[in-house]
This record gives sequence, C-alpha cells and structure tokens, in this order.
Amino acid sequence: MEEPNQVLKQEHHATEELLTAMDEMATQAGVLGKLPAKDVEDALTVIVGFVDKCHHAKEEKVLFPSLSKASPDVGAELARRLTSDHTAFRQLAGSMKTALARAGSDSQARTLLVKNIGTYTRLVRAHIGVEESDLFREVDRAIQPDERARVSIEFERVEEEEVGHGMHEKFHNMIESLSKKYGT
Repeated sequence: MEEPNQVLKQEHHATEELLTAMDEMATQAGVLGKLPAKDVEDALTVIVGFVDKCHHAKEEKVLFPSLSKASPDVGAELARRLTSDHTAFRQLAGSMKTALARAGSDSQARTLLVKNIGTYTRLVRAHIGVEESDLFREVDRAIQPDERARVSIEFERVEEEEVGHGMHEKFHNMIESLSKKYGT
C-alpha cells in the first residue's frame, strides 16, 4: 500500500499537467481570441471530479482530521489553511463555469474566464508547493506509520464513494488527452 504522501504526490503531478494545458487554453482564448470551449469544459469537469471530489476530499475527510489529531498546533493550522484554499478553488471553478457558459458570445465573459484560469492555475500551483513541502513533512513527522496505513486505506474508500469506480482512470485519460493536445 502506498503512503498517503505518495498518493497525493501522484495526484499533484496529474493536476500540474492539467494546469499547464489550461494555461495554454487561456493563451489561445486571450491572445489568439480562440476559445477552446469544449476543452475548457473538460478541464472544469476534471477540476470538479478529480481535483476536488477525489484529491481534496481525501485530504479534507481523511488526512486533515488525522493530522490535526496528531499535530494539534502545526498540523491543525496547515489543515485549516489548506481547506480554506480548497474552498476558494471551488468558488473560482464555479466562476469559471459561469463565465464559460457566456464566453462564446460575450467578450467580457471570455476575458473573465481567461483571468480566472490564470488565477486558478497560479494559486493551485502555490497550494501544491505548500502541500509538498510543509504538509508532507508534517504528515511524515506527526502521523505514525500504522495511522498512515489507515489513511491510505481510507483514501481508497473516499475515492470509490466520492468519485466512483473507474472514474480515477477516466480523469487521468482526460488529463492525458488535454496534455497532448496542448503540447505539455
């Protein structure tokens, strides 16, 4: 069984691929005036289904409570900060969905969509940086090996319940397709 940090690190790698593709979509929409609406819609589907319902759910429902218990000061504060980020990401994703619905015929909506994509990719990259340095270090320091094994098992349960059987692979395939299409 993989360590929780390793599972999250693999999901970060996939998310980074998605973010790079999204940056290119935003460039095409902003600089070239060409909105790849279907691809942006697919990216938002991955954000909601994979990044939020899978990755963030594992952290919020399993890892953060365990970390907060094992490390009531440093770990709990990290968990609060990262959960707050997740909430902001959800709001930004909702704003992108709303803007996308109007972006084909409304240049202001398209401009807002491009801006929000840039904001989202920048903030999520910074968030991943905090997780890979501060969070992972605190997990390794504070959570005992038997509890980390329990967290890994719970990650699988959350993924199955929140996302559904086979959806993880579907989202990875969508990311790979977008990544290839946008030269990342």
